[in-house]
Amino acid sequence: MAAEGLECLGVEVEFPAATIDDAILQRFGDAEMVANMEKVFFGEGRNALGHSYAKLIRGPAGRNDLEDVIDLLRQETWTKRAVLTLCGTGDGKVPCINVIQFLIRDRTVHTIYFARGQDAFRKFYADGHCVASMARKVADSLGLPSGTVTGFIGSCHVYHQDLPEIRKLLEATKVELTVPNFIDKPGNRPLQFIDSQRNVRTRPAGESEKASQKHSENAVLRNLSQTHGGPKA
Repeated sequence: MAAEGLECLGVEVEFPAATIDDAILQRFGDAEMVANMEKVFFGEGRNALGHSYAKLIRGPAGRNDLEDVIDLLRQETWTKRAVLTLCGTGDGKVPCINVIQFLIRDRTVHTIYFARGQDAFRKFYADGHCVASMARKVADSLGLPSGTVTGFIGSCHVYHQDLPEIRKLLEATKVELTVPNFIDKPGNRPLQFIDSQRNVRTRPAGESEKASQKHSENAVLRNLSQTHGGPKA
């Protein structure tokens, strides 16, 4: 990955499934990317990203429309088998998101997914939007709250070519994200973000400029994940 970009391994993220009116997504997300990702997950026609998951999704009864997941949860409230798998076709290509599980606990639908890898800057939020959409469909069909989406990402990464734009975004919003009306909103973590930014600007004594740059770039990746989804670990 070093030749392509920067990554954090084993990242856990969590966000509300009710992302329809998310202010951060509306302001910073790419609406075209979200629209194309919806086609990837839910459409079988051509799209700008060049691939489709719709035919690769399999529920517990082999369906790809969530109906078998919903039926199973309706019949067996405590089941752990309400799972979607997304597998490749044998051509060497594997979907970024591989497993999505739906659990009913405390009369709430909790959604958990595993991704082999996600581009934290370009695609993570669009993937998250689609998984959250599935969570809401399942919850609404069962008449339950949609709760949270928790993701486990094997390789959470950004690409070198995106670093200038990432730095520009972080620099432009670092002060804004500390204002009281932002801090007071549930789920926002601006203080962590700002503290990490201070660390980016401080080079420990004896550390080379090259090592400091690598440390800074890795911190940028962590900050990006914290700001757009909030990794828990």
